[in-house]
Amino acid sequence: MNTSSWAFHNPVVVLYRPGAVDSLAEIVGDPRIALVTSPGFRRRGVAEKLERSFGQRMAAVIDDVQPNPDLHDVQLQADQLRPHEPEALVAVGGGSTIDTAKAVARLLGQPDGSSLSELLRDPKMAGPGQALPVVAVPSTAGTGAEVTPFGTVWDHQKKEKLSITGDDLYPRSAILDPELTLGLPEAVTVSSGLDAISHALESTWNRFATPVTLGLAARSLQLSMRYLPVVRENPDDIDARGAMLQASMLAGLAISQSRTALAHAISYPITANFDLPHGLACSFTLPALLAFNAKKDDGRLVDLAKSTGYAGPNELAEALSTLFERLDVGTHLRPYLPDQSSVLALADQMFAPGRAENNLRQASADDVRTLVSTALDALRI
Repeated sequence: MNTSSWAFHNPVVVLYRPGAVDSLAEIVGDPRIALVTSPGFRRRGVAEKLERSFGQRMAAVIDDVQPNPDLHDVQLQADQLRPHEPEALVAVGGGSTIDTAKAVARLLGQPDGSSLSELLRDPKMAGPGQALPVVAVPSTAGTGAEVTPFGTVWDHQKKEKLSITGDDLYPRSAILDPELTLGLPEAVTVSSGLDAISHALESTWNRFATPVTLGLAARSLQLSMRYLPVVRENPDDIDARGAMLQASMLAGLAISQSRTALAHAISYPITANFDLPHGLACSFTLPALLAFNAKKDDGRLVDLAKSTGYAGPNELAEALSTLFERLDVGTHLRPYLPDQSSVLALADQMFAPGRAENNLRQASADDVRTLVSTALDALRI
């Protein structure tokens, strides 16, 4: 790791408070807002509660966000909101909801008629306008999107993952309320928690790691490895839920500086082709990748292992494998993946620019095939 020159900048104001969603209108303040959320929060009555509390300050509601948002749906959502002229967006939901809000915020900062597809594929198409402010209220503990300047949108027709980024996409504030994570299905709890673990590890074996990101990642991993099994086995444990929400945020702060690396590059074509949830797709290779990167360790992986109670990277990799068994990761993967050969056929696509080259140890296509095969063998797939 190069420590001769580095910087850290993250402008997001973070508030952790159980029950914060009940006073969200007071926390957000005066701007006219549009609520961006998913059908589940409409069914649970959260959207209606927020409509009452914001009153006339709520200009409009988008409550049809889907997992892995499609760029055509996001375009329609932005077009629906534009006539209402919101001054800010409040995103209540998981990573897909926050990503949708960021993409909509970017579009609403551009002239009427702007195309999200064009903006994603050619950022130079964007005019000088800034994205609308976003207040992010995560309901899952995994993506850390509430503190990053990144968003992911998918072109499902072309099986393509597209990224949106910029300093104007840092949320204005992140409101962490662990009560919102109560009642999550087991599959979502596991997948999102694994996403947090992947972010902590990916920001560690990263060429752009700094002393700050390494410290954030280490604390995140300490929390997630301890508390993810707890929330799976005791889903109503509010303290464990809160610990996972904080682990996710800390890992998000780390990747906001470093971005992610090879595990995420591997994941994108798998999600695009098999609809495997992101947290599973970007985590199943982690034990194999930790052993792979340990061969080029400059001391950071030893430090991370010791901070989590293990003698070294190989022992930490074994602990991750044990955790995966405890979480039944293989069981969660099998319904999505037809067989190893179908996954390995995508190996040449597993080098997403801005991700794969961040990895501490550079990998070839043969390395990736071995990593994926080793990971799937370990999970009996």
